[in-house]
Amino acid sequence: MNGRPRGPRGRALSAAVAAAALAAVSAGCGGSGGDAPGPSRSAGAAAQEAGARTATPTASRDDVPVLAEGESTTVRIPGDDTLGEPATEAEVTLTGLKQADRLPQGEYLDPETAEPGTTFVCLEFKVENTGGAEFDTAPLTRARWTGEDGETTTADQHIGGDCEGVGLEKEFLLNEAEPRPGEFVRGTTLLVVPDGRPGTLEFADDAERPLFRVETNPAP
Repeated sequence: MNGRPRGPRGRALSAAVAAAALAAVSAGCGGSGGDAPGPSRSAGAAAQEAGARTATPTASRDDVPVLAEGESTTVRIPGDDTLGEPATEAEVTLTGLKQADRLPQGEYLDPETAEPGTTFVCLEFKVENTGGAEFDTAPLTRARWTGEDGETTTADQHIGGDCEGVGLEKEFLLNEAEPRPGEFVRGTTLLVVPDGRPGTLEFADDAERPLFRVETNPAP
């Protein structure tokens, strides 16, 4: 007797051992032709799941508040732990809203005139910091304009004139100090938008999360 298994039982045992060995080799080297069940596929699936968990939902257009003159909204900007930036919060009030093709600039200066096909929008804001960190007012000094027909464009900020001649604050919000907790500032944002067309200005934070909207050229 040389100890080798014989008969059907022995052949079955040999086949089982060979299959186990082949499976071990395939698992070690990842295989060479088919899909290896391996850790790479599991890692990819895990990464997708993690991405789905951490993705920031984007507010739909209907969820973004629309501000009319005299109305307020609470603006909350999330922090960034990676950059060490705290979350901030402020109550923003649209204290004035004027549209004009010409802006008077004082007794001895020529009025500021909009380019053909455009008009000025003066927005006067009061920004009261209701959070625990200094509030950056920069997102309130730029906007995206979208017409009722779907056309969209950047609403450029106009620096050449001011809005005092139409009864609003002369100082630009861009030049005001960033309010600390409990403080507030007032200032205007002067934008240029297409003329004679109903549309909406959308203000957003640096991550392009919408904060609020303001309607321009409302239809009669």
